[in-house]
Amino acid sequence: MVQRCQYVQWIGVGLVGCLLGLGGCSSGKAPTATLSQAELAVEEANKSEASEYASFELQTAREHLENAKQAMQQENYQEARRQAEKALVNAQLAETKAEATSARETAAELRKSIESLRREAERASMKN
Repeated sequence: MVQRCQYVQWIGVGLVGCLLGLGGCSSGKAPTATLSQAELAVEEANKSEASEYASFELQTAREHLENAKQAMQQENYQEARRQAEKALVNAQLAETKAEATSARETAAELRKSIESLRREAERASMKN
């Protein structure tokens, strides 16, 4: 009787181990939503000034997106999700970096204009 209980326990442990092992191998559902978000983010970054101000980050996003698409074709959904998430983050970084650089340039131009106007106002006040 004791041997039979131990035998049943070992079978149960083996079955649980197999189920866990198989669960780890399955890739789950295709990450279509994540891939779509990444594609949209890369498109938006392409439309912005990212190619001019953040070309490295944009290129990295494109590469991760391409890797994600290839992983999807191979039905490696876990890798596809990981690559799509990397593409999304890099595209957002590229766009943000481009916006920040553009804003700094605009601010520098405004400072120059303000300085020019100030000098002009000083000259006008000296003439009067």
